[in-house]
Amino acid sequence: MITDHNKDIATAFSKGEFSSVYDKLADNIEWNIVGERLLKGKEEVTAYCQKTAQYFSEVDTDFRLMNVIAEGNQVMIDGTAEFISKSNKSTYISSCDVYSFEENKLREIYSYCIRTNKS
Repeated sequence: MITDHNKDIATAFSKGEFSSVYDKLADNIEWNIVGERLLKGKEEVTAYCQKTAQYFSEVDTDFRLMNVIAEGNQVMIDGTAEFISKSNKSTYISSCDVYSFEENKLREIYSYCIRTNKS
């Protein structure tokens, strides 16, 4: 059964607030960044999150979550992100993340990310 707790975990992850959810990741988590890579296990997912968080710290970010839909043990979030480099160049991403929970732990993530023109 879905809880607000699961929605909070999914929302934090979609906003790039990875370190706040590390203890909520299942040991056997899988994160499929569709068309890019498949990460397996808590250690591999955490390492990739740390690398991504490093990039986020080097740019200004504007995450906008449009829809958060929860049913059963799943949460789906779609939104956009703008990343602004120090040279003031913007990159825009539209994304959809689908989260699956098992025994109150984040077990599986499917991320669909598309580079776009301005949102």
